Amino acid sequence: MRKIFLIATLTALFIFNGCGQKNGFEFFSKDKPYEKAISHTKKGEIVVSMENKAFIIATYLNPIYKKYKDGDYFFVRVYISNDFEDDKKSGLNNPKYHLLLNDQEPIMIKELSREDILAKEMPMVKPWYKIYLVKFPKNSGVKKLQFKSDDYGQTALTFQ
Repeated sequence: MRKIFLIATLTALFIFNGCGQKNGFEFFSKDKPYEKAISHTKKGEIVVSMENKAFIIATYLNPIYKKYKDGDYFFVRVYISNDFEDDKKSGLNNPKYHLLLNDQEPIMIKELSREDILAKEMPMVKPWYKIYLVKFPKNSGVKKLQFKSDDYGQTALTFQ
């Protein structure tokens, strides 16, 4: 009985401590892009009469990935209520909703699948969100991302 207990204890120590000097719980932590993304992520909502009409979650990618240099890139998740009837006119393709950065329109909007590597590295990706990689012309200084509705107003996210 003692032998089985000793073997089980040593096995557990080996599994949780590994071969290095790491803390056993680092095995379960997320990767570095995920951790950085959390600090560069903002959320905004468009609410009318206590009803959430739309919301946006945006992650500013330039500080996270060195490959994004030729513009300002955002990983955007969008949910718009009652936006599911026509897939071609939903999310950022909805003609009644507009996304602007410092009053400039995007130069690229690419819808991503949940299987995309970028989608897997980002926080807060839910099945009911439309997800996009959005590129804007390069701006210096504070970045104000505006998500506007023709009918319900707007929300703004500010990134340093």
